[in-house]
Amino acid sequence: MQQELSWRGLTALLVVAALMPWPLLLGQDNWWAFILVSAAIAGTLRLLLGQQWISCAGLKLPPAHVLMVVAAFAVVITGSKLLLPIVYEAAGLKVNAPSIEGQTGFLFQAFNEEILFRALLIGFTVQYARSAPVVSLGLAFLFAVTHFVLYRFSNPMHVALSINTLATLFLAGVAMNNLYFIFRHIGFSWALHAGWNAVWLPATFYDATTNERLHEPQIFNRVLGSPTIVAIACAIAALSFVFLAWRPRASSANA
Repeated sequence: MQQELSWRGLTALLVVAALMPWPLLLGQDNWWAFILVSAAIAGTLRLLLGQQWISCAGLKLPPAHVLMVVAAFAVVITGSKLLLPIVYEAAGLKVNAPSIEGQTGFLFQAFNEEILFRALLIGFTVQYARSAPVVSLGLAFLFAVTHFVLYRFSNPMHVALSINTLATLFLAGVAMNNLYFIFRHIGFSWALHAGWNAVWLPATFYDATTNERLHEPQIFNRVLGSPTIVAIACAIAALSFVFLAWRPRASSANA
């Protein structure tokens, strides 16, 4: 029975991974595609995993956490809106505000990535590697490598992400992985991921000097590659390890 569940989990993981790239292949104004993929992911998990799909997808939140997730999402959005104009100016960027539709699409984009990279991948990997820090670091590396491969080989521009950008992606992956380990659902990792992505990724970016429109990998290198963003990502990742270490002790004390 356990082996059958493991195979179902692996199948679900592979199907969801195959669904993920489709919105990116449709070009601009593809916000609706992320919503369709979310629906396809939910249907796939329900079909393969049965009634326990909600738990396997990391969507089983205690009622008290729902309001906390909403509050965390609002805090991340507010902080992002205050920070990003400073980063844009330092990076020589001119930015047009994103549309509401685009921002909505990226809320679902983050939702899809959290189900794949946090709930499904961690849920599968911990069967073979019991150490939470090891799994967190390993899957954060995979998170960064996936973005590198996407932009270096799949994007028409074939732009390589910089070391700084990959460091930010790795550190953000560590923080989100640790949040999943701490709470055992994707609520807070989604709040961090979506609250950040929805503010800047759907915007239109131009080089402030040449007025040339920039594409997503170029934007990643200028924004995520900013030393300020790398430093903040490092601080958040370090803080997440503190909470990860503290959480088991707190649970034991309350037992």
